[in-house]
Amino acid sequence: MKILIQHGRVIDPATGRDETADVAIAAGRILSIGQPPADFTPSRTIDAQGCWVLPGLVDLTARLREPGHEHARMLESEMAAAVAGGVTSLVCPPDTDPVLDEPGLVEMLKTRAERLHQARVFPQGALTRGLKGEVLTEMGQLTDAGCVAFGQAEAPIVNTQVLQRALLYASTFGHAVWLRPVDPWLGGGVAASGPLAMRMGLSGVPAAAETIRLHTLFELLRAMRGGGAGPRLHLCRLSSAAGSNCCARPRPTAST
Repeated sequence: MKILIQHGRVIDPATGRDETADVAIAAGRILSIGQPPADFTPSRTIDAQGCWVLPGLVDLTARLREPGHEHARMLESEMAAAVAGGVTSLVCPPDTDPVLDEPGLVEMLKTRAERLHQARVFPQGALTRGLKGEVLTEMGQLTDAGCVAFGQAEAPIVNTQVLQRALLYASTFGHAVWLRPVDPWLGGGVAASGPLAMRMGLSGVPAAAETIRLHTLFELLRAMRGGGAGPRLHLCRLSSAAGSNCCARPRPTAST
């Protein structure tokens, strides 16, 4: 099928392109951006004036609920919803049921996703078994099974020594560690601390819950950096201005 998308704002972050142009597509591949080939006769023309035309989006935290809820066809429905919204790649956190801490579970998820021929799924392996923050997973085997990163989802690693070992171990396979920086003792509330939370009777989470954990993570990275690049850390779901200010300062190998 030949498709011509006309008058859209074409945006491609990889090349820095941002212009109004036509896009010619044949057999699912882009033939040209700009003037279509002289012999190009579209079977369908789309007027994209006022719209953006851009590469497929990536959802970095797509909870697909599989493995664990195959009976509800969660994977099929979630992927269909993603594609309908222009999302073509999904990163699946490890807090499924069971947790993505075994190679067989990762392989099963990837196989089921590939059979559906919709969005691409990139599993994130668990840093610790069962996300309990105690024993490290076999990250080498999980990497071979298809994991692209490692994290704890919403489960904290309370033991700083375990966290340090997890960062080092993941770095040996070239993976970033994805963590949400929240102190487990201060971060148990349901709303940001302040007058509104107090009036509504909600347990609050102070900004310090985020900044304390950030400082711990940064100091660990600094200690492990040595003469090289050291482990890579991806910080998820920052929620306070104070936390963002911490990350704005020069820090070792951390990204948000």
